Amino acid sequence: MEPAALLVILGLAIVATAYIVRPLREGSAREPDARERRLSALRAEQDQTLSLLHELDMDYVMGKVTPEDYQVARAARMSRGAALLREIDELSEVAPGTAAPQVSVAMPLDIEARVAQLRAHAAGFCGNCGSPLALGDRFCSRCGHPVPALSPSTSLGAGSADGPGAGR
Repeated sequence: MEPAALLVILGLAIVATAYIVRPLREGSAREPDARERRLSALRAEQDQTLSLLHELDMDYVMGKVTPEDYQVARAARMSRGAALLREIDELSEVAPGTAAPQVSVAMPLDIEARVAQLRAHAAGFCGNCGSPLALGDRFCSRCGHPVPALSPSTSLGAGSADGPGAGR
């Protein structure tokens, strides 16, 4: 075997070993706190409640459950599901000691400015593949199809002087 091939194999073995050993060297991850454990348990119970509710609905449709029993059991499971959702929402809120993420008022303005900038540089779409074109493009960047040149009097969305109604 060639020395270059041996070096490549040796390099791949070192990289693979480092990748496998890394979690062992870093140690165990942090333990979840009581709030995270409770939230996980509530979500598991929510999944179980939804499954039981679906099973009850299927049993009712198949005629295995009387309408009276169905109404009572469904109401009990729905109220338990609502209580679970309320408790999950309370636990999911931002912890009292941490600051809530702040949404910048300038962010929507930045988005609007970026949209206006993109609209100013847009020149339509390729007639061949449909990908967007920029002003000044002579060929589509995706398929290479030539882009018809726009005359100076023609703009996007505006009719040309030779269009319908020009002779009136």
